Amino acid sequence: MQEDTGCHCSSSSSEFSTRPALQHVFTELADKLPNTWNEIRNQLPESYKWDIEYITTYGHSEADTGCWTCVPLTESGSVPLTIAGAPVVLPVEHQWPPVGGINPPPDPRPLAPIDCWTELSMETIRDIFLTFEDSLGFYVLISGLLQVIVGETFNTTSASSHLPHWYGGLKVCYIANTMEPTMLGSNQATTSETSASLQAQSSRVLGASKQARSTQSLQLNDLIEARVQTPSRKKFAGRIGLKVEKDDQLYLVMSSHVITEAILSKYSFGSNRHPVKRLEEDWNNNAVIFAGNVKIGTIEKSYDESAEYYPTGFHHDVTLIQPYVTASVNDIKSPISDIGWLCRDAWSSLRQQPSALKILGPTDTYHAAKCIKCNTTSEAIIVGEGIFFNQNNAAGKKPAAYHDLETWNGLVSRAVLYRVSPDFREPTGHSGIALYAEGLREDGSQGPGIVGFQSFVHMSTAPQNFDMPEGRTLEERLKLGRVAFYGAFQVADELRTEYSIL
Repeated sequence: MQEDTGCHCSSSSSEFSTRPALQHVFTELADKLPNTWNEIRNQLPESYKWDIEYITTYGHSEADTGCWTCVPLTESGSVPLTIAGAPVVLPVEHQWPPVGGINPPPDPRPLAPIDCWTELSMETIRDIFLTFEDSLGFYVLISGLLQVIVGETFNTTSASSHLPHWYGGLKVCYIANTMEPTMLGSNQATTSETSASLQAQSSRVLGASKQARSTQSLQLNDLIEARVQTPSRKKFAGRIGLKVEKDDQLYLVMSSHVITEAILSKYSFGSNRHPVKRLEEDWNNNAVIFAGNVKIGTIEKSYDESAEYYPTGFHHDVTLIQPYVTASVNDIKSPISDIGWLCRDAWSSLRQQPSALKILGPTDTYHAAKCIKCNTTSEAIIVGEGIFFNQNNAAGKKPAAYHDLETWNGLVSRAVLYRVSPDFREPTGHSGIALYAEGLREDGSQGPGIVGFQSFVHMSTAPQNFDMPEGRTLEERLKLGRVAFYGAFQVADELRTEYSIL
């Protein structure tokens, strides 16, 4: 497992050490759940005590399984990952039951409840999309909530009257399509921390390209950019997630959406082409890959060839970059020497195991740029599964209801949903960071394996809790945007089976 070596720089280590790390609290009170969960809540901090409740759901074993649901006023990073051994879920803001004009139809699966702690079958996924037509996707949270993602034109009022409020024992609610890719866009202000990191990277890459010491080359989780030549010279940044190898050739792993967003932003004077058409061409013709201020390589292969506006057409959100100069990537290596790829079955059972997710390598821009060695352990916890509908040209014009299950496998993409502690300083700027967990790996061995790469964030807000006492506690609970959870898509089969991690 990843070791917490701390940060040993004089000016900033004290600031970093004060960041909250309350990942698991009241573990000794696990036997009080679920019967006397109120006693545990009474001992929680005032900052989120009145924003949390314990929910008992149908679990993956014979006994009922439960979790906490919390929508806090304070930063979500201050809410622990588990309380008394039960995970804490921060859902996207929603209303339940949905408000409709007439009584809705009953649960279509009253005798076949959905186990929200396990991966959904393709048959179930197809049935959900056919029931909630025109939905863009949905989240199944371990709190027993089915959050259906809808677009601006979706008639939520009509759906609340004519579609079920329960589906397979899960509570149904509708949420807006406000998920955001976690790249750093050119329209975002560049902080002094980011500037420091980019300057450090530039010097390292330039040094390596001049055959300088290997210690000056790029490092894991350094910023990587896709740039386009426009009047505003737009650029979009993510992180270097891994270095992999196939047939003695090295490649860097980065998020596809960092490149596609750059290409979609490209301004072509006098062109009548739709921006998405540019994504059907060779991406190298429209975007250049930089680290710092140095061109570092070409786009070799993307696992999102049908990508359009995010998240449409994204199946894995992974692209491979072939570096120009091998010396520039010498220092990109996993801090865990024996890490592999988590196998497909282990990915499917992530919610059934107590082991937490981990973030591979340091992610703090400021400290990564200014410290010689800074490797803080970040932990994450699975809160559900995200499913997105990506019907493309390969599916033809046939209605979705007439496709067989094999075709449906190509119509949907899956993502693991998770919370992070300590949380990222900002939700954006972390696309491409690798996550790993202990489990069965692709080569049949047990150990740490890559689960996926950071891709998107879905924000939440704090609704009013009417059980809350009146006064300042109630008045302060305004609707402030908070991180509900992050998401990472499944790793492509080819990447898991044909590429080794370095």
